[in-house]
Amino acid sequence: MTQQAHGYPEPDGNYLGLQYTQPPSGQNPQQVATGHLRVNIQGSAMTSSFVPPTLLINNQVVRSSYGPNDYVLPAGQYHVSAYAQWMLRYGDAALDLVLNPGQAIEVFYGAPFNQFTSGSMGFTKQRRKGFALLLALLAILLGMFVLVVVMGLSTP
Repeated sequence: MTQQAHGYPEPDGNYLGLQYTQPPSGQNPQQVATGHLRVNIQGSAMTSSFVPPTLLINNQVVRSSYGPNDYVLPAGQYHVSAYAQWMLRYGDAALDLVLNPGQAIEVFYGAPFNQFTSGSMGFTKQRRKGFALLLALLAILLGMFVLVVVMGLSTP
């Protein structure tokens, strides 16, 4: 007879990682005090990347998507981290927290707008880094395009 595994649940209710061992015959399984962790991944496929950032809880990858991601976890200490990936890994950010029984904690992760800076993670909505560099690169590209068009129009 198999019992449901205890560990890190994915948003759809599946549990990852830790295996549950069957108690000796005639004994009830031990109840585990749990808390609720919500990790908000800021952005969307239109404003960030088509691939959502990777979320890890205690160095285990958990299923995640843009928006709120809910996890019911055993009470205890957790290391929550996230990063984005496009050709290279970038936007690393991490946060250590203690989840008490019955407690709900909300965490926010903001991936940067470019690959040259770190991400942001905290207990309030995060400002995404790297927007000024993105605007500068777009301005340079636009300037080069205008220069090519003007040079093309001025030649006989």
